[in-house]
Amino acid sequence: MNNSVLSIQNLCVNYITPGNPVKAVNDVSFEIQQGEIFGLVGESGSGKSTVVQAVLRTLPPPAVITGGKVIINNKDILSISNTEVLQYRWKQISIVMQSALNALNPVLTIREQIKDVLEIHSDLTGKAVDNRIHELLSLIDIDVSRLDSYPHELSGGMRQRAVIAIALALMPPLIIMDEPTTALDVIVEREILAKIIELRKELGFTILFITHDLNLLLEFADRLAIMRHGKVIELGQTQKIRAGGEHSYTQKLIGALPSASGPRKKGLLSKPKNRDFGSKPLLEVQNISKNFPVSGFFRPKLIEAVKEISFQVFPGEIVALVGESGSGKSTIAKLITRLIRPTSGDIFLNGSNKKVSEARRVPLEYRKQVQMVFQDPFGSLNAVHTVYHHLVRPLLRHQLIPKDELFNYIIEMLENVGLSPGAIFAEKFPHEMSGGERQRVALARALSLEPDLIVADEPTSMLDVSIRMEILEVLAQMRIKKNLSIIFITHDLASARYLADRIIVLQHGSIVEQGLAEDLIQSPQKTYTKQLVKAASPGWFESLSFDHKKKD
Repeated sequence: MNNSVLSIQNLCVNYITPGNPVKAVNDVSFEIQQGEIFGLVGESGSGKSTVVQAVLRTLPPPAVITGGKVIINNKDILSISNTEVLQYRWKQISIVMQSALNALNPVLTIREQIKDVLEIHSDLTGKAVDNRIHELLSLIDIDVSRLDSYPHELSGGMRQRAVIAIALALMPPLIIMDEPTTALDVIVEREILAKIIELRKELGFTILFITHDLNLLLEFADRLAIMRHGKVIELGQTQKIRAGGEHSYTQKLIGALPSASGPRKKGLLSKPKNRDFGSKPLLEVQNISKNFPVSGFFRPKLIEAVKEISFQVFPGEIVALVGESGSGKSTIAKLITRLIRPTSGDIFLNGSNKKVSEARRVPLEYRKQVQMVFQDPFGSLNAVHTVYHHLVRPLLRHQLIPKDELFNYIIEMLENVGLSPGAIFAEKFPHEMSGGERQRVALARALSLEPDLIVADEPTSMLDVSIRMEILEVLAQMRIKKNLSIIFITHDLASARYLADRIIVLQHGSIVEQGLAEDLIQSPQKTYTKQLVKAASPGWFESLSFDHKKKD
């Protein structure tokens, strides 16, 4: 007897474009059995979120389902009317979205949002609705005193718990979790995952867990499907895939997994032979603070995003800023690159006596010396311009290269970051490249001005682990070749361990601990740092007090 909760059969989805259709999902098939945790893994653009949208019948134009079936409760939901589909959502299948802040309505309280689902999609009324809301909050460990809070009044972890409560409201047999912990720091992420797995054991629902983080799913999923370029290239038991899998891409992913504990893997990233960075810092940050005004009832309040931060970066050194969401990492990046001005404190570059933070207009030379690489390779490039256009604009602005040499220089920069042949990539548009290729373009653009310092703000967080390590290797190689200094901002302690010379741990806008990368990983001194290292280490799931894989 077939015990599958969801059966996807030969699913095909195309995106209709002015040129040829883009095959986002190409002949994808898999089944999910009652009570299991099924992981769907792939980098950004691999098609995994398109599969989810097809299952939910929420694909936006210009996406078109061109073939296949999606069987839920013995019915192909691709062949039924929109009215019938509504009967499946929430009752048969629900979803926990990636960004809880975006998934929740900002003008409704948590109580009102759970109440909406119950009143619209169930027969509960009056006191029964209130009782169910209280039951749900008890399940996800939110105090009932927070019921009348708005989403912005809750922490990231608490918002995600509220989204889980909404998904559980009607007790559907299948819950889709689409990158549910991506925006959370590693400690909160583990807490949320522990709660999800505990609830699954207690209530018996099935989970389809979508992520680009293979390391995460290897800890707790029963089976995995790995997607690439719209196809499932590996499907099997987690234990078998952890051992290396069968497909070469899977083996590459497993081999590239960094770890935040235990002996270092050799050869993952290049390191300079000479680790003496001299005594004169390239960048000096002295007692920097940044306050942001937020609206209050009578007068504006101030949020202290960064509180008297001080540190140095030396020529050729890579310093990682590590911490939870809201710890101040990205604010520090914007302060150093002068995208925002500090409330107080000083920034010195190249030993200059002139305080960078005092200048009303950012000198053009400073813009050249300090470049930034952003988190989102999709958003940091203009969709209507070619790669050549993205690289030539800053070069023309700073007049670094004679005009007759620009094309050859741009080809060289593209090939330096692994985009070869450069002449072909120079003519491409962003949508014609993968996420990893886009991020290489962003790196080439930053490196083209020959800066002294690059501030890389979560540059690999949207990429799968093999692409992530390739991008980090580009940074490592550029540091060696050009004596480049890098501030690497991340919540991924394992990547920081392998790339950085020093790690600075941030929490609530302040420095908790800092030190040489390996020393800090092996012998953390502060409680928060110890928690980060433990949460980022393999085997964290085994330390939980329950075993979700024991079937009742």
